[in-house]
Amino acid sequence: MGARKPEDTRSFALCAHGGAGKTSFAEAMLFDNGNITRMGSVENGNTVSDFQSEEQKRNISISTSLMTFERKGKNFYVLDAPGYADFTGEMSAAIRVADTAVILVSAVGGIEVQTSKAWEYASHHNAPVAFVISKMDRENADFEKVLADIKSQFSQNALPVFLPIGSADKFSGVIDVLKSDEAADAKEALIEAAVEMDDALMEKYLEGETISEADIERTLKKAIASKRIMPVFAVSSSMNIGVKEFMDFVADYFPSPVDIGAIEALDGEKKVMAEPKPDAPFSALCFKVMADAFVGKLSFIRVYSGTLSSEGTNIYNVNKGEEERISSFKLMTGKDGKDVKEVIAGDIVAIPKLQSAKVGHTLATKGGFSAKFPHIEFPKPVYSVAVIAKTRADEDKLGNAIARILEEDRSLTFEKNAETRDNVLSGMGDMHIDIVLSKMKERYGVDLDTKTPQVPYRETIRKMSEAQGKHKKQSGGHGQYGDVYIRYRPLERGAGFEFIDSVVGGAVPRNFIPAVEKGLREYMVAGPLAGFPVVDFSAELYYGSYHDVDSSEMSFKLATRLSFKKGIMDANPVLLEPVMDVEVTVPERFMGDVMGDFNSRRGRIMGMEGHGKLQVVKAQCPLAEMFRYAIILRSMTSGEGSFSMEYSHYEEVPADIAKKVIAAHKKEDEDEE
Repeated sequence: MGARKPEDTRSFALCAHGGAGKTSFAEAMLFDNGNITRMGSVENGNTVSDFQSEEQKRNISISTSLMTFERKGKNFYVLDAPGYADFTGEMSAAIRVADTAVILVSAVGGIEVQTSKAWEYASHHNAPVAFVISKMDRENADFEKVLADIKSQFSQNALPVFLPIGSADKFSGVIDVLKSDEAADAKEALIEAAVEMDDALMEKYLEGETISEADIERTLKKAIASKRIMPVFAVSSSMNIGVKEFMDFVADYFPSPVDIGAIEALDGEKKVMAEPKPDAPFSALCFKVMADAFVGKLSFIRVYSGTLSSEGTNIYNVNKGEEERISSFKLMTGKDGKDVKEVIAGDIVAIPKLQSAKVGHTLATKGGFSAKFPHIEFPKPVYSVAVIAKTRADEDKLGNAIARILEEDRSLTFEKNAETRDNVLSGMGDMHIDIVLSKMKERYGVDLDTKTPQVPYRETIRKMSEAQGKHKKQSGGHGQYGDVYIRYRPLERGAGFEFIDSVVGGAVPRNFIPAVEKGLREYMVAGPLAGFPVVDFSAELYYGSYHDVDSSEMSFKLATRLSFKKGIMDANPVLLEPVMDVEVTVPERFMGDVMGDFNSRRGRIMGMEGHGKLQVVKAQCPLAEMFRYAIILRSMTSGEGSFSMEYSHYEEVPADIAKKVIAAHKKEDEDEE
């Protein structure tokens, strides 16, 4: 790529439901543009963008890859984002940094769950959108039906700029709507939408005057940048039809960073605009981190303003307040990079061996741009496993390996659960977790077993009780003596714990009362019912007795323990379980299955919303029933369903299930002894 200018840059994210043909489309672009001499295929595992071993093994995109090339004097940055629900966070990040979202829709399969997710992300980021109706050569391909669905479900602004000639085995080419008399109606719709961007042109158009090609081109570009027009294309990647026309249209009409305009950042409460100009202060956003077997760590950045040279230059991490030297910038095409000495506004490049940068960090030069771009939002994990190191050596290496993996994958979380003592790894689905475990073994030599995590149950009480706790021990010399009377009352759900001191007349000396509260807080961590934390109750210390010589803080703590165990057991203790708010998005034909399944797993349907052919089911369901839901839903909906969930509240466990949980916990304690 030669000299680069912001106005000559075209960046777009390829997004779709898995299997709609994004990676094949990217491969066809590289081939048609002369960047590769032979077109690879996803099935053979030899495409430019699916270069990771797990991608080649599974024949799917797992991570966003970048392809960089030049066409018609314009510099293209193409982000091929994964289409499977397990990797939807990658799609969100790609749309965030690209100037346009290109959403592929299969001419056979039509709009699917992740197609809607791509539209949702593009709308959230206010990105210009184009639609590519792919696989036009396949049997049952139906351009008109898919176009009608795009219009009804997404936007009436979706207008074809190329129409297909034939379909399925008769698909032989595309018609340029602007240049062909065969597409008069489509051309009129396109011109009418374009001239609305200019009042003077609109007036000329309404008066029947001829609009010049130059005016149409100018307003068409403006309309696409403002989402007034969302161009629709027809392609077959395998037959390489419509691909050249798509790329030429991108070069001529897609928005540049200059057309998109300044991007907002925050310096404290103050708004700062990053201007897409080469002479503005340098600013960039790190949107992806990748561990490369040969180069090491690669940090992918989108430059929003200014210019930066790699020669003797430091880069400043605004989020961490750290500065470090950079050796080069790489224009990436799949796994291959070409070194460049300078980057400008609009560029999307990788920086090798940048230690401080994490996904979402703002990069600048020290003393220059001091604001921070908003963080990149990633979906919350919905599938969790407890991981167990197979050997002591694996255990020793686990922390470092997890830290590196988390740097790369922001839709992944890892925590040591203090209550259950599980190491919980959470992601977007079983495939996501399987791939992470494979990476850890392959890259870092860490071998892990998995199991279903333990549910973090709680205990609480349902009625008031009173219990004395008296600790008395004499063994020569000073003895031990503590005596407390405590009243236990249930509190409303979520209230936690309250300690009340109602002692009068010095029945318990003031200096021992803190020991009683401290003892309660220590003992409530493991309740007498099944060893789970006790919550939502008050403990009122109202009477007791002491010994001038034998009483001590420890004596009163031990007395408190005796009162606590008896008092909680006398107060009708029950088990509580976490309940999750769940939203499931599925095609309408699966609604009955999804709702019936929730009933079988103790769920409650809270409501439903329609979004075209898709339905959103809102429900509440116990966490204990949701650990394998990602797998169940995928099976139940043939991979077309997706869901999200977050913690809602705790509620009582049904008696029959509580009995099993308590019995299992007691058996576990016995086995440990």
